[in-house]
Amino acid sequence: LFTTPLLLLDLGLLADVDRSTLLGLIGADGFMIVTGLVGAITTVFQFRFIWWFVSDLALIYILYELYFNLGQKAEELDNESRASTFKVSRNITVVLWTLYPIWWVISTEGAGAVSLFVETAGFMVLDI
Repeated sequence: LFTTPLLLLDLGLLADVDRSTLLGLIGADGFMIVTGLVGAITTVFQFRFIWWFVSDLALIYILYELYFNLGQKAEELDNESRASTFKVSRNITVVLWTLYPIWWVISTEGAGAVSLFVETAGFMVLDI
């Protein structure tokens, strides 16, 4: 609940979005993290995937906002260097954040297709 809101804050400031858009993104991020945590600690296996899906709905909203609404705001900027920095940072964020739920679903929290060591290593790489 610390680094991802800061990433969204940075992207929002780069794109020069209004405060309400930024707070909506950060709120959705908090919701995504909390529902993902609930999914991870839920003991009923089927409920894990329900919470995973709910968390992913928040992620889809965040990615949509980053790509379309913030992207449009960045294109309206007079500063080409700032707009370019936003686009590169946004694209890296979108790709890495899209991989998180995929990795979660094949990890020990989901299908258990990989060992805990491999799961941890995968999340470590995604966090870089």
